[in-house]
Amino acid sequence: MTSLPQSSPSRQGNYSLGRLALATAYWLKPQRLRHFPGLMAGLIGDRLVRPAPIPELSRIRTSPPGFAGLADDLSTPVVLEAMARGFYPQGHWGAMKWWSPPERAIMDLASVHIAKRFRRTMRGTDLRVAFDTDFAGVIEGCAAPRDPSRPHLTWITPRAHALYTRLHAEGHVHSVEIFDAEDKLVGGLFGVTIGPVFSALSMFHIADNASKFAIVSLYHHLADAGFTTVDHQIMSPWVQALGGVVLTRADYAALLKNPSDQRREPGPWRVRFSLTETAAWSPEPSA
Repeated sequence: MTSLPQSSPSRQGNYSLGRLALATAYWLKPQRLRHFPGLMAGLIGDRLVRPAPIPELSRIRTSPPGFAGLADDLSTPVVLEAMARGFYPQGHWGAMKWWSPPERAIMDLASVHIAKRFRRTMRGTDLRVAFDTDFAGVIEGCAAPRDPSRPHLTWITPRAHALYTRLHAEGHVHSVEIFDAEDKLVGGLFGVTIGPVFSALSMFHIADNASKFAIVSLYHHLADAGFTTVDHQIMSPWVQALGGVVLTRADYAALLKNPSDQRREPGPWRVRFSLTETAAWSPEPSA
């Protein structure tokens, strides 16, 4: 895994300049270039006006879609309240920004469909699952380049790394870890609890099926704890195959306000079900 640089100021400066170059290239791609003026106008406007720390719906722009301004205040109460309203902080370079995309990919935990073939794969693996035992390894694995030979831009900047490490220490962010038979971390994910929803922020794997095992095990544990939904932000083929759907911004915001039987207090989580037990799990359909 690749750790974030902790070297001399000159090397850190080079790292920042490299990230700036990659972030600029990201926004200059044809599909994003037309949104770049709106992004810059919003950033400059927020520097001049200094809006309230917690974003309102009125701040959401159509260009770039879902952009809601600077996230200068990343204190725990502000971040948790903003996420409870459907926003999340993210940025590839510089200050983090608030986002609330027009659509959100989610998994209703009562509607998870696990294929028989994948159940057999889970029963036959020698990998094991754990929770909150190696958050540092998981977030570094998520930030690491998938292909070290190619330029890499991750939203897990030093600011994001510090934010989610702090929220993990405070018991609001949790990690799912997948270990091999030699106790090597080979996959995992991390995310934030928001009322009845777990917002899965990033995942990684260096062994076949490791991130898939992490997702399905997370579903099982969350359903058992009374959560209703996992927010995946963007739909992936794997989540769609499991039964994931896309909600509008308004429907997602309403979902966050729904009552639930969620019974987890802030603090470390512990594994309750092995992968073999999850392979036998049958979600209960909604009433």
